[in-house]
Amino acid sequence: MTTRRLEGRKVALAVVGLVAMLAFDYSPVLRGELLAGRDVFRIFFPDSAFLLESLRTGELPLWTPYMRLGQPFAATLYSQVFYPPRWVAVLVSGHIVSMTVMHIAHAALAAVGVFLLARRLRASWPASLVAGAMFGLSPMMTDLGIQQNVVDAAAWSGFILLAAYDLALKPGRGPLTRLAIFSTLSLFAGSPETTLWQGIIAVLVAGFVGATKTPGARGTGTAHSAAHAANPGPSQHEGSVTPRATEGRVAPLAASVSSPHIVASREASAQAEEQSSAQPTPTGHRSTDSSTAEGMARVAELSAAQRPLAGPSSQVASEGEASDRHSAAQRPLASPSSLVTSALERETHVSSSSISEPEQTLHVTTASPRSSRTSQSGLRSRVRAVAAIAGGFILSAVLASVVLLPTAEFALNSLRAQGGWSEQLAWSVSWPQVLSSVWPLADWPRDRYWGKDQWFILNLFLGTLPCTLAIVGGLHGPRRARPFLIGALALVLLSLGRHFPPAAWVLQSVPPFSLFRYPAKYFVGTAFCLSVLAAFGLDALGRLARKLPPSRVKAAVAFVLMGGAIAASGPVVRMLPMRASAEAGAPWVPFALGLAVVTVLLLPWSFARPRRVRHGLAALAVLELAAAHSLLGVPRYTPWEALKQPFSLRAFLPEPFQGRISADIEGPEDPTRVGITNTIERSLDRLIPNRFVEERLPALEGYGAPEPLRSDVFHLAGERGAYDLAGVTHYIRKGPPPFDDLELLHQAEDGTTLSRSRTALPRAFLVQRARVVSDEEALEAVLDEDHPFREIAFLATGEPLDQPECAGGSVRIEKSTAQHLELAVSACDDSYLVVSDSYYPGWRATVDGKDTPIHRANHALRAVRLTPGAHRVHFDYAPTSFRLGLALSLLGWAGLGFVWLRARRRA
Repeated sequence: MTTRRLEGRKVALAVVGLVAMLAFDYSPVLRGELLAGRDVFRIFFPDSAFLLESLRTGELPLWTPYMRLGQPFAATLYSQVFYPPRWVAVLVSGHIVSMTVMHIAHAALAAVGVFLLARRLRASWPASLVAGAMFGLSPMMTDLGIQQNVVDAAAWSGFILLAAYDLALKPGRGPLTRLAIFSTLSLFAGSPETTLWQGIIAVLVAGFVGATKTPGARGTGTAHSAAHAANPGPSQHEGSVTPRATEGRVAPLAASVSSPHIVASREASAQAEEQSSAQPTPTGHRSTDSSTAEGMARVAELSAAQRPLAGPSSQVASEGEASDRHSAAQRPLASPSSLVTSALERETHVSSSSISEPEQTLHVTTASPRSSRTSQSGLRSRVRAVAAIAGGFILSAVLASVVLLPTAEFALNSLRAQGGWSEQLAWSVSWPQVLSSVWPLADWPRDRYWGKDQWFILNLFLGTLPCTLAIVGGLHGPRRARPFLIGALALVLLSLGRHFPPAAWVLQSVPPFSLFRYPAKYFVGTAFCLSVLAAFGLDALGRLARKLPPSRVKAAVAFVLMGGAIAASGPVVRMLPMRASAEAGAPWVPFALGLAVVTVLLLPWSFARPRRVRHGLAALAVLELAAAHSLLGVPRYTPWEALKQPFSLRAFLPEPFQGRISADIEGPEDPTRVGITNTIERSLDRLIPNRFVEERLPALEGYGAPEPLRSDVFHLAGERGAYDLAGVTHYIRKGPPPFDDLELLHQAEDGTTLSRSRTALPRAFLVQRARVVSDEEALEAVLDEDHPFREIAFLATGEPLDQPECAGGSVRIEKSTAQHLELAVSACDDSYLVVSDSYYPGWRATVDGKDTPIHRANHALRAVRLTPGAHRVHFDYAPTSFRLGLALSLLGWAGLGFVWLRARRRA
């Protein structure tokens, strides 16, 4: 079978396996159920509905008029206004189904990205498949479907690190462009914490990879790395990718060793591997447990190490040896084995048998006259690699400026900008929850909703066997595994938050970490690093298989010990200070590990034993992940029939609806103690928490971060004065109406009531008196039972006004869209026009075509000064942050396009 056909078959099998795993993990979707839990119905359904409305009308959704009297929309990153996959999904499948489509597509994307990264890091096919499944198809990723923006951003991790690795190896326009684009997509997906940890890992990769590509290095570990770069996978028989040219002076020799005269085909390599594995390893020599190409890389390493010490005669000798190898290559069954054996024999002559491999490398390095120069070159190479990676992320920030600058502006005008914001450590991962990634149910029962445990990720389980493989990969993997080991340790410590004091200090004091909340988000980065390490661990165990002969007796003993461990796990756990459900999950650990040991011991001895061990352990790892989905539960799905039911209270509301509503957006303080309810199915009829957006009903309240300034004391005040000032005409409550004088319009079977108010002010009205007061005085006036705001505007800026109240003034709304309001006003005297929309920078007002300042009135609303007479007043939302961000983004994308076109012309 040709190499191309073999690769094609593997790709086809991988695609089929991916589809089968997705179908199994998301089997409820095939039965007509959809993801709708937590923030999916609270935030993503309403946001998708508004995004769909804006796309259909051709208006860029920078501002939403439906939440909190109006607030920025595109500036909330999780709205994904500039994320192309969100546009496609919403336009094609609608605002409800699109969330499930998005999640499944990004879970598959995450798995593919990690698989490609592992292959690029020279992991075998089965190891790469395990890595992809561990990250993209684990129970943790499935349960994260309720936090869609985190999944979407994390899905690009493999592609980002793949581009960063290529950029660190060989800086160029191509890898830099790919890194910038993939990082931009991660930012557009709406989880900046995710992009942050992706950047941290990329910098770590650059630091290690940059040190291994020192040009002209001789006799060091660099030589081995350069020679080994010719082998992208641990086994030629596994279908490794096309070898790349090695760097430095090792390249010519490595190329000659791996030339077609020596390795004629993959079939010849496989036959040679069979013959060499069938023979015992010579005493004192290391086992040839990898592929033939690894042996060739070892020859190249040895030759490169000897070259500085060799004279012209050794040059001739090496050419003679190459000639001998060429003759031996004509015997495909023996030549590779003898070649590796002779190389190992020559290695014995170079150094004493009492010197270990690291010591040998150090000895040869010391003999090199260029060692200090090489060290300096390695440092420069590392600095250049880190700078290139940092440049790629800076470029991505420029490309995403269209959303980052408005987001920064919104953050400065939110509650987070106030002194004393202290939610950075909310939902920190506890130590039992870290253990639950390996030991299922070790973290149950959890603490209260806002207690010591985090509730952001409902299931942290990544698999006992995959995590064990990750530990093996971290301890026994190659140098290129180290950045992922360091990244996993650093991110898991960050995720601990309040449970690890150094991490708590970083998260609260060091920007940009101090800008975010929920440290549990960093655990997703830990899972990503562990998945890559699992690939290295699986290949390391494959290499170990040559040194560990099969034994049915040992397999039987291991099976008995596994049964004993399972039987003893319960009593042992009861003796330990662990949570109650840990006992239920205890048998899982010895069962998974015991099966792995038995599998390794039972596989017969042959040339294909390492490959079979890799395949067997990979199959067990994937099966464990599949079993975890069945036994540990899945995210809550909701039948499509229940989600597509129309809003039943629409018939009781006026059409068109000109007022505002008030809804119960706050759920129970601890929803985990409530039990199973029909909240999701009834959420549209109750318009909670943001589902009024789907019905295009403006509301006083709103749900989601960041919360605008003053929203905690104005929008959620709960006082009648705030409701009347905001123009709330209808109230929806799960229970009786909030005020006695409200008119009851409807009461549902579950107790939900719809009532109407007769005292609400219109959206825009005129007053002839105004005072400039402090925020405290303005809020006091708003909450005053006498409602002085009906005659007086309480201003934060502007000029006082004291005119007698006059009759004859009027305000009529001529046109109202999300980002534009046009009013026809007739003022009977000098007046202030008060509009009960949120005051926010970026709004521009004109009176009769002339710019006029907007003043903050009544603590949180807008007001403009008018002279007597008829006027046309326009309010338009055109923030400078968006215009500047758009200019920077267009400039960045234009620059990328120019570089791409120039590169194509040169090609």
